[in-house]
Amino acid sequence: MLATASRLILVVLGFGTMACGASRDATSRKEEDTSSGGTQATGGSQSRGGAPDAGGTRNTGGASHTGGTQATGGTQATGGTQATGGTPETGGTRATGGAPSTGGSRDRGGTPGAGGTRSTGGAPDTGGTQSTAGATGAAGTPGTGGGAETGGTGAAGDSQGTGGRLGTGGAAGTGGVPGTGGTSGAKCPDGWTLAWSDEFDGPAGSAVNATNWNYDYGPNWYNGELQYYSQGTDNAKLDGNGNLVIEARKESREGRQYTSARLKTEGKKTFTYGRFEGRMKLPYGQGLWPAFWLLGAQGGSWPACGEIDIMENLGREPSIAHGTMHGPGYSGSAGPGAAYSLPDDAKFSDDFHTFAIEWETSAIRWYVDGNLYSTKTPSDIGGNTWVFNHPFFFILNVAVGGEWPGNPDGTTVFPQTMVVDYVRVCQQ
Repeated sequence: MLATASRLILVVLGFGTMACGASRDATSRKEEDTSSGGTQATGGSQSRGGAPDAGGTRNTGGASHTGGTQATGGTQATGGTQATGGTPETGGTRATGGAPSTGGSRDRGGTPGAGGTRSTGGAPDTGGTQSTAGATGAAGTPGTGGGAETGGTGAAGDSQGTGGRLGTGGAAGTGGVPGTGGTSGAKCPDGWTLAWSDEFDGPAGSAVNATNWNYDYGPNWYNGELQYYSQGTDNAKLDGNGNLVIEARKESREGRQYTSARLKTEGKKTFTYGRFEGRMKLPYGQGLWPAFWLLGAQGGSWPACGEIDIMENLGREPSIAHGTMHGPGYSGSAGPGAAYSLPDDAKFSDDFHTFAIEWETSAIRWYVDGNLYSTKTPSDIGGNTWVFNHPFFFILNVAVGGEWPGNPDGTTVFPQTMVVDYVRVCQQ
């Protein structure tokens, strides 16, 4: 977080030169899709077990054909009205092929029977509209292959089915819009796979996952900053709603007048290349300096190890985010960077926004809310060494004061919070 042209070169107050940490790469994982089953195809209303066809009202076991009222065992055909196939006897209306019996309206081939509207091939049963392949049954709309579950509302490739528009499968189920593979609910953009994330789930007041994060702490920091960084839940804790809250407060501790927190994945999780993204709502006010950044885990001391500032914000400029990179010969005020301004004078403190970079072997791209606003390559560093080719780790912090943001004044309101919804790494 040593970015922009107005910032001075690194100032060290008691800690010596910033060093790179040891690396340990995270394991990637993939999400799977589900599929199959429409309303009116395989076993839909009018096909194999549908209402008017194979088991429908008028065909195989329907009212007027094979076992129907007037065909093979009908009222007046093969078995006549009252004799061998007559009405109440062998094939009559109410017996073997009659209306409510073997092939009648309510049994094997009848309308509501075996192949009828409501039984084996009927509307709510095996092949009907709402059963095995029906709208609400095994493959129905809310069922196994329905719009909200495995498959789509219509056929195999219909709007929300196996190849549907929104998700891997249905609208809101396994692959639906808010699910794993859906367009809006996906944790990574199309073409990317989630490699690691912290969604900050946990009880209100609890500490962050110690498998992912540890702390920089103490009063002696860089850039003329004024805060004491604490450990544990003093200034950083989960809110119980899936967020991490880092709080900067005006309070005395070990000779400092402010406290805050600085969390890092150093020694826990490191990554090389990919899409690095965080969604968060920022603090505001003169002297506040929130940052979401990456520091090299190899390569020697800073700036030889490299630094990528995904997001920095000055509290006095609540609508502007900065993205910068630092390396040997292009650090501090010489670090190549750019700024993004929210439209319509919106403020980063008013709502959540997504900050991301896409880091490749010879390029880094910066985004805010999906909008690309900066691309840097080796051509931007004046012939110096490109050091973005080894593992880096995350840092999240809220600094108070310093050469770049200036110190708080009478307009600054405390406490201030940076609320972090998630941090994710996606890779191709």
